[in-house]
Amino acid sequence: MSERNYWKRMSRNRLSRRGLLRASARAGVGAAGLALVGCGDDDDDGQQAVAQAQPQQQQQQDAVEQQAEQQATQQQAQTATAEEQQEQAAAAQAAADDSGPKHGGTVRIVMSDGGIFDPAIVIHGGTYAGVHQIYDWVNYLDEGFVITEGMADLPEIIDELNFVYSIKPNVYWHPKPPLDGRQFTAEDAVFGLERFGFDNPEFVFKDRFALVDKFEATDELTMHVQAGQVFSPILTAIAEDNMLMVSRDAVEAFGDEGLSTDFEAQIGTGAFMGDSREPEVELNLVRHPNYYKEGQPYFDGYKGIALPDDALRIAAFVDGQTDFLSYQWTGARTDLEAAIDEMGEEEVTGVPNPVTFGMATHIHCEVEPYTDPRVRNAVHLAADREQLIALSLGGLVIGGPIAVAIQPYGRTEDQLRQLPGYRSGDLRQEDLAESRQLLDAAGVDLDGFPPLDIWAPNATDYAVVLQQNLSEVGINVGINELTTTDALAARQNREFSMIMLGQQGASDPDLLYNDLHTTGGQNYGNFSNPEFDALVEKGRSVFDVEERKAIYDEAQDRLLEEWNPRLYWSWSTVTVAFRSYLKGFRPTPGPTASNAILWGMWFDEIPEGAQT
Repeated sequence: MSERNYWKRMSRNRLSRRGLLRASARAGVGAAGLALVGCGDDDDDGQQAVAQAQPQQQQQQDAVEQQAEQQATQQQAQTATAEEQQEQAAAAQAAADDSGPKHGGTVRIVMSDGGIFDPAIVIHGGTYAGVHQIYDWVNYLDEGFVITEGMADLPEIIDELNFVYSIKPNVYWHPKPPLDGRQFTAEDAVFGLERFGFDNPEFVFKDRFALVDKFEATDELTMHVQAGQVFSPILTAIAEDNMLMVSRDAVEAFGDEGLSTDFEAQIGTGAFMGDSREPEVELNLVRHPNYYKEGQPYFDGYKGIALPDDALRIAAFVDGQTDFLSYQWTGARTDLEAAIDEMGEEEVTGVPNPVTFGMATHIHCEVEPYTDPRVRNAVHLAADREQLIALSLGGLVIGGPIAVAIQPYGRTEDQLRQLPGYRSGDLRQEDLAESRQLLDAAGVDLDGFPPLDIWAPNATDYAVVLQQNLSEVGINVGINELTTTDALAARQNREFSMIMLGQQGASDPDLLYNDLHTTGGQNYGNFSNPEFDALVEKGRSVFDVEERKAIYDEAQDRLLEEWNPRLYWSWSTVTVAFRSYLKGFRPTPGPTASNAILWGMWFDEIPEGAQT
């Protein structure tokens, strides 16, 4: 890896203790398929459409429920008098007038941008806190994995290989050189999507569009996407959180290096644009004056405050220095309860937010003794998932290879608890006995295991539990604590044997291709198995949900029973907590929460520290 390495640069920008103190003072899945159905205008940002491929039975059930709701509504309306209806209408209008969106103020949020901004490289959630405000999507995923029109209308589906996107004529780049506020065009969309697959070792999403033959601008505002073969998650892939559009102009002006690290090079079409940045301390953005979503954003500005220390983060929120208790895509129920104890229930709002990221232990399949699948299986059987997730105090659920939020593919806790490696009681004792047998058969030196690298302090307690679990089958493994930056660098550069870190999810089971296919962009452990590759390649070529589910069920079964290239143990449950004067929050899915959250939020009353 060259010196132009993302994580080496990030390491140079890590938050020092001095920076932490300055920051503290300053703070004073969708199973999308291809059938686009339905649209509505109940959102401030216009039409939405769901890309769904539900089983017929589920569709029929939904139709019955919808009909019942309609009948109930009609019956209620028929029994109400005209006077009652007028009173209800007047009350609804008064409520809307009182609670509708308002402009003004600067929203303040915790972030840790790491000094890296390029959407083709970024995989660290804290980095998204800034990137997701500056850039935007052709389409994006909203609540419930709904594929929603963004800078382009929903695509016209010509056939299973060809899709046409119409770019909206009122989408403008930020008014900064070299873009100077010009219209976003189909050529921009083509470059933005193609760039993810460019031959750059730092680009981690390079396989997302491997089955696309071409992105083509057929006129100024029309983009044609043509797949070389059936690629069932293509519409979801284009709409995923990571697919933020950067411009050829910016790349030519600043280069890949500048685009990834130079704050002045951050020129997008997003709701906010760059104003100032003090590394390790603060990021300031201002409202994009020509944002294509009329009237939005409602905030005048955005301030990201670097507060990675939990105590400082909670104290800043309680003291009114931040508006969100943590990132929008993280948040433990225990933190919310602590804030309520300090501030009272009326001052804090907590909302569950389904996300598809979690914790895992990445195993390098080309480093001894993990080259032997028997050893990897032994580790899988020895891990006690119940103990591991207990440490999160409700922040994690037991997880398998696909996040439970990606239905119907992800497996529930109850389903997983029936499987070897996830079982408790006497059944766990059986798993431990099998683990010992596998280790004996592999003939490994139980005292010769390399140390477990961990993301400290976030994963320290979990690592201690795993260390104890492994000792139950005779494996003696040390723990090597790394900073977040160094841990991410070690994983990115494949410089580990086994490393405990977060794992990024997605919105479709195709995430397994990116994670573990021989050519996958995030296959950090260099796992390579022709049978697995064939399964996930087949999963990409099928539209029918039940058929896809059978494919991914087999892939998950074989990962957990035979191959175990990654020690899966949890996915996150998130409660987003924020000050009750913030309105308009809605959950968003995916590996992180996008700026779709902030597009439609506003201050019901602007606190003193947020006034502009």
